[in-house]
Amino acid sequence: MAVRRCLHGSIWLLVIFVHVGGQEAAQAQPSHSSPDLAESRFCEEAPDRSPDVRGLALFYCTTQSALVGGLWGAHRSARPVFYGAVPLAWGGAALTGAPAARAAAYRLTLTQGLTYGLVVGAKHVVGRPRPYVHRPLEARADRHRPPAPGDARLSFPSGHASLSAALVTSWGLSYPRWYVVGPGALWAVGVALSRVHLGVHYPSDVLVGTVLGTGIALLVHQLRHAVTPAPLRASSGASFSPPLVLRVTF
Repeated sequence: MAVRRCLHGSIWLLVIFVHVGGQEAAQAQPSHSSPDLAESRFCEEAPDRSPDVRGLALFYCTTQSALVGGLWGAHRSARPVFYGAVPLAWGGAALTGAPAARAAAYRLTLTQGLTYGLVVGAKHVVGRPRPYVHRPLEARADRHRPPAPGDARLSFPSGHASLSAALVTSWGLSYPRWYVVGPGALWAVGVALSRVHLGVHYPSDVLVGTVLGTGIALLVHQLRHAVTPAPLRASSGASFSPPLVLRVTF
């Protein structure tokens, strides 16, 4: 029961992040309602180009207010969740004292660390330029205005998409409830697509990032008995877990 209350608190905190992010986005929207000639040409000609560029234009050039507001809300909430998810998980484990909560917090920590390290390494190995480097569009994220020379070539894969997918998958595997998996998956998709709307990633960047983060979370969960220190294990058992089966309880 205590673990469930902790989960409910996490979900409400996530809702607050998205709500506050949406309000901030409404106030901080960049002036792209009247794009310049080059940007207009990009949005018009993109359908005649590669699927990756067409996908970029689909979300970057959208003017649907509901979609734009949702993407900006997900974007604004991403970093607070990245920085706060692990401390909150350990805080909840300390409050409840439940072995399962400690094990879940450890898996979340391990998943986040592995994902971050692998993504950073892949970015520097691939060195793919971000969309605004060679396309007539402007980055909408403050961190990329003006573009930093080194960061401008770290497009592949998307770190935001990887981390959001990794955190949501790890927590959903630990607590397979609809009110954990559903909102979490929706938020992770929003974070991934927001990177395309901001003009800092191609769709292929966020797709590969999502697969990467999800895969790491699945691997950590599958090997949870082997990688979790004995004092943090929820229960004793074999060195390796049985085949992974995700059951969502409604």
